[in-house]
Amino acid sequence: MSSPNQGLYSLATIIKRLEAVVSRLEDVEDTRYEAHSARQSTSTVTSVTAAQLAATPSPPPPPPPPPPPPPPAIVVQPVTPPSVQAFDAIVIDAKLKPLVELTKAFTPQFLVDQVNLFAQELDVLRDLLLMAAACKKPDQKTFGELLNPLQVLIEAVTRAKEANRKERAWFNHLSVVAEGAVCVGWVTLEPKPGQYVNEIKESTAFYSNRVLKEFKEKDARHAEWACDFLGIIDEMKRYIMENHPTGLVWNSSGVPVSEYKAPSSSDATPPPPPPPLAGVPPASAPAAGGVAAVFADLNRGEDVTKGLRKVDKSEMTHKNPTLRAGSVVPASTPSAAAKKPVKPTKPQALVGKKPSKFALEGSKWIVEYQEDQPALEVTNVELSQTVNLFGCKNTTVLIKGKVNAVTLINCTKTSVLVESVISSVSITKSPSFALQITGSAPTIQVDSTDSGQIYLSK
Repeated sequence: MSSPNQGLYSLATIIKRLEAVVSRLEDVEDTRYEAHSARQSTSTVTSVTAAQLAATPSPPPPPPPPPPPPPPAIVVQPVTPPSVQAFDAIVIDAKLKPLVELTKAFTPQFLVDQVNLFAQELDVLRDLLLMAAACKKPDQKTFGELLNPLQVLIEAVTRAKEANRKERAWFNHLSVVAEGAVCVGWVTLEPKPGQYVNEIKESTAFYSNRVLKEFKEKDARHAEWACDFLGIIDEMKRYIMENHPTGLVWNSSGVPVSEYKAPSSSDATPPPPPPPLAGVPPASAPAAGGVAAVFADLNRGEDVTKGLRKVDKSEMTHKNPTLRAGSVVPASTPSAAAKKPVKPTKPQALVGKKPSKFALEGSKWIVEYQEDQPALEVTNVELSQTVNLFGCKNTTVLIKGKVNAVTLINCTKTSVLVESVISSVSITKSPSFALQITGSAPTIQVDSTDSGQIYLSK
């Protein structure tokens, strides 16, 4: 049996442990009460907020966002064929544009206009190269129609030269452009178009050398201009040898020419139109009377004097004192009015016959005043030479070989047989002429001639 001290110790220990347990239970109870209070407060706030939201009317829904913009359209730029890119780089950009700018810098307007025509010619050639890169080779008739714009511009360049022939200081410049303008004709030749361009360069160099010689020590810009123009022909030949060595190359797998659509060139600046040719302006309608009628008569030019008559001596006041005394000149008699001056004509028997001439002067064959010559031969000709016929009658001239140009002026019943001409054949005031070309000639010009015959080879 345990002692009383041990029992008290055990009882005290139990009491302490019970107190610790009670304290622990109180802590647990306090913690649970705080958690319950927090949950109740949250539930109250939530219920109040829900009630307020239910009592408040809901705002209208926002409008739907606008649809996104469509993606930008993809513009497909036409792809320039490599052959046309080479033409732009070699001929247009490298040579033609500097020449045009130099021409505008110091030359007169008529030469600027002629060079602009030449620039348009190369633009038309570029369009033809674009078509050839996309189309099959057309038949001969269709191809001839495609060449019409080139032919029109070549003739315009030649007319610009002839219209300014009186400008002697610039005539060699005009001749350089006119001779070189036919270089675009290589598109019609097979199988050696480069050789043709080389011949054109030789004929052009004939006049460019004159420019160099005349202005070598006067103005260096003229020499630079002549060299730049020859540079275009040189680069044209290089372009041909690199891209079309045997002739204009067509696309064997392309579309027919009738279905071809040229690429849009809205961004490109159109070439200026050809300058208007000099001509007589249309006469305006005569005014009813007054000062306007006077100016209308003056604008008639030489025709204004057609209605005048010769004044008879009896009507001249400085020879008749009686007329000076009066203020009115009496009307003329019918005999005086019908009297007209007649220009005396020289009898045919007294008309002197000018001496004939047939000689080579420099690079010109001079054939003048030849009559009744059935077969006059011009032999051993060169590419830089020209044949000029003037005042011939009933004569046949045979030109054996290729020459630069042939000219007929004031010839009657004259026949010319020539093999090939590099530049042009010009016929002026030569009725009843006959021209036969067995080879080729890019241009034949007939002015002020009422009759004639031209024979061309196929």
